[in-house]
Amino acid sequence: LTGSLRHSPPPFPLMHDYIEIQPAPASGHRRRQTLGFVAVIATVAIGCFAYGLSTGEKGLLELSPSRAATKMSVVNMLPSTMGIDRTLKCNSAKNFLRKTTKTLEKVDMPADIEIVGPDPLQRKSYYPKLADTKASKETWIVLDAQDQILGRLASLAATLVMGKWHPLYHPAMNMGAHVVIINADKVRVTGRKYTDKLYKRHVTGRPGSMKSEAFRDLQARIPERIVEVAIKGMLPKTRLGREQFKQLHIYAGDENPHTSQKPVDLTYKISKGQRESFMQDRELVKE
Repeated sequence: LTGSLRHSPPPFPLMHDYIEIQPAPASGHRRRQTLGFVAVIATVAIGCFAYGLSTGEKGLLELSPSRAATKMSVVNMLPSTMGIDRTLKCNSAKNFLRKTTKTLEKVDMPADIEIVGPDPLQRKSYYPKLADTKASKETWIVLDAQDQILGRLASLAATLVMGKWHPLYHPAMNMGAHVVIINADKVRVTGRKYTDKLYKRHVTGRPGSMKSEAFRDLQARIPERIVEVAIKGMLPKTRLGREQFKQLHIYAGDENPHTSQKPVDLTYKISKGQRESFMQDRELVKE
């Protein structure tokens, strides 16, 4: 048994038993694929080379189209009388993206013309300064809320407080005026809001502690609160809006302590009928 095992062949092949496997010759289909790929690369290279020779750009001589994204500048000079330099920049790889830059020459105003306000030849919007905001706050306006619709009164008051009437209005600057509203206890609402409209508030901020009050009850208790809530909802919910809300002065009666500021009465702008009657009265006064 020992002799038979000693002379038996090994269970695994030896090193000299391995046969080197030669790669199979390439088939005709794979050879055609290789030739087609080489032809595509050659076509792209020849196209990029020809385009580089036509444009004279060194960066376009590379084989990769993505790396040939070289910006070209084409300057179209208009007549010198216009004073405009228009520069057109386009990307060769993304021709649909075009960037246009316009530069305007700054022309000095004639000596005999006095500039009032921003320079009209700067071709840009004027940003109001701190002095402009202080000047706008010197304007005082009074509105009589007697028999006026609450929504129309609040929209006009919010427009005046925000300063949208000012020629130099900017949403980031406080260009509003001081608005005085009198007879707030005599404001009107339409429909069934007098009995159905509710004003809700949280005393402690905890669930279940909400208090609700009808329009007629709040008007009898705090009439100024109704106009305040209506106008505050139309102002920006930012620090600027809180600052503009301080320029609002509401009184239940027809008297106010701001007569020394000589406020301008703009009640006729609340509704269309009042504007028409105001214009008729003014025409009668002129006659």
